[in-house]
Parts: sequence; C-alpha cells; structure tokens
Amino acid sequence: MNSRPLPLILAPVLGLLAGGIVLRGSVPHAPASRRTSTSAPSSRSAASTRPASAPASGPAVSAAMCLTETVGLRAKLTDAFNVTVHPPFIVIGNLPPDKLGRYARGSVVRPAKAMWASYFRRRPDKVITVLLFADQRTYRLWADKLYGDRAVPHFGYYKPGKRTLVMNIATGTGTLVHELTHALIVYDFPTVPAWFNEGLASLHEQCVVGERKITGLTNWRLPELQDAIRAGKLRPLRELVTKRDFYGGMQGINYAQARYFVMYMQHRGVLGEFYAHFRGRRDAKKADVNAVEHVFARKIDEVEADFIRWVKTLRFDSP
Repeated sequence: MNSRPLPLILAPVLGLLAGGIVLRGSVPHAPASRRTSTSAPSSRSAASTRPASAPASGPAVSAAMCLTETVGLRAKLTDAFNVTVHPPFIVIGNLPPDKLGRYARGSVVRPAKAMWASYFRRRPDKVITVLLFADQRTYRLWADKLYGDRAVPHFGYYKPGKRTLVMNIATGTGTLVHELTHALIVYDFPTVPAWFNEGLASLHEQCVVGERKITGLTNWRLPELQDAIRAGKLRPLRELVTKRDFYGGMQGINYAQARYFVMYMQHRGVLGEFYAHFRGRRDAKKADVNAVEHVFARKIDEVEADFIRWVKTLRFDSP
C-alpha cells in the first residue's frame, strides 16, 4: 500500500501513533466532504512501546501508512471502538484503551517480534489490521457489517485479501496468535505448504512468548492425535508432508499431526534450521521429505518412529 497525503487535522498525532499510543473512540475522522495462549500481555504503558525496525530485506510500514488505513476503517465503526497502532499493525477493538493496548503488545507485537527473530526474514510491506471484539454478539455483528461474513468460526479468522484478523477475543488469545502466524509467514514464505503453515500456526495456539522465541506447549489437539495413533488411523508422516490434501476428510487429525510434528522439531532443537532450509528449497522435488531428512540426518521413516514414541509420552490436562 502506498502512502497518500493525510488530512492536516491528522498530522499532529502521527508521532503518538508510531509509539503505540491507544486512541479512544474519538480518533479523528477524515473531514466529512476454546483456545487460550499462555503469552502474557506486557504491563508496560502503551507509550513505552516502539515499533520494531524493519529489516533490509523489505520496506517498512510507516505510521503514516497505518494511520491512512485506520481513518478509512474507523469511519465505519462507532465511538465504542478504540485504536492502537504499532506498525505494521493497527489494532482496533470495542475494548477499554488499556485492555486493548495490553492485547496489542502481548498478543500481537510481542509474538510477531519473536517470529521475526526465530523464523521470518522478510516483514510485511503492507498494513495488517487486527479487529478484536469483546464478545460473541459484537464479533458476529461486525463481521457481517464490515465484510458480509455470517458463517464465521467461533474463535476468529483471518481474511488474507483484506490482510485482516477478525477475533472474538472473549475466547482467548490462542486463535489470535495462530492467525497472526498466517498473516506474517506469507511475506517470508509465500509458497509454504498447508501442512507446515497450519502446523506452525497451531503450535502457537498454546505457547510461551519470549523476547526472541515462541515455545509451543501441549494443547487440546493432543488427545485426538494420541487416539489416532492407538487406533492405527494416523497417516504416514511422508504422506502428510507430500500430499496436498490437508483440508480434506482427515483435516482434524492432519492439524494435530502437523502441530505436534512441528512441536517435535522444536523439542529436538531443529525447527529454526528446518524452516530456513525448507524455505530455501521449497520448489525442489521432494523438498518436504528432503528437508526433514536433512535436519535430522535420518530417513523420514526413522524420524516418524521417534516422533510417535515422543507423542505417546505427552500429556494434556484439559482446564
């Protein structure tokens, strides 16, 4: 998105927006012509947060670009909505300013920085919008009003064409970080296959977010995976990573298997290496299998056997 001249009335707030200031419902308008993440929101004030510097590999998203997009969306909403800007993100929600700011810093900015440090070399060159709704009613109401979306998922979803995350934040932040992963990986690895895209995103549904890394924890997908192993219904790992039918009839088990295989790579300390190698050789024949065998220095069938043994030792105690 290219920056365009802003109305003069907005110019004085650019510096504040760049620092992540939460603006209340009176943000200036253009002239009239079941998932929970363990990432803890930061307790710092909004003013103390600064946007991360963009890498040399891509253009930065400026505060002016964010504000331009904010004005257009803000005009469609009521004064119940507050806004906070942390380039490349604008976060808008019908939440109190301090709560919105905590979500923005703890469940958007912080995990994004950790993903950039751990995996993604290229950052977004366009604004990403995050809409946080306080409850199921307003989530469904505004998904319909803004985008005509009526059959929406319970937790939230990502609209790639709009570069927008639409979230029922009352259900927790796990889906937010999951969908954020999708929104960021596309800039760094546009040809990422579904199994790894969903595996990495699902890993972040239940996680601890540090300054430079995200550590996935066991979550509600584990029992389904372990049941499939016991029943002999789990597809071979080679098939999971080479077939392009992730969203087919085995979708639920595919999500669980992909998530825990990515978590297994994390456990073995090779996830970052796998991502870098895989991204660089994605278009090569048998890239998926070769990348697995490269980082483990073993045949994929041997890797799979150890992966299954490891999965059987895991536990998840549902809250």
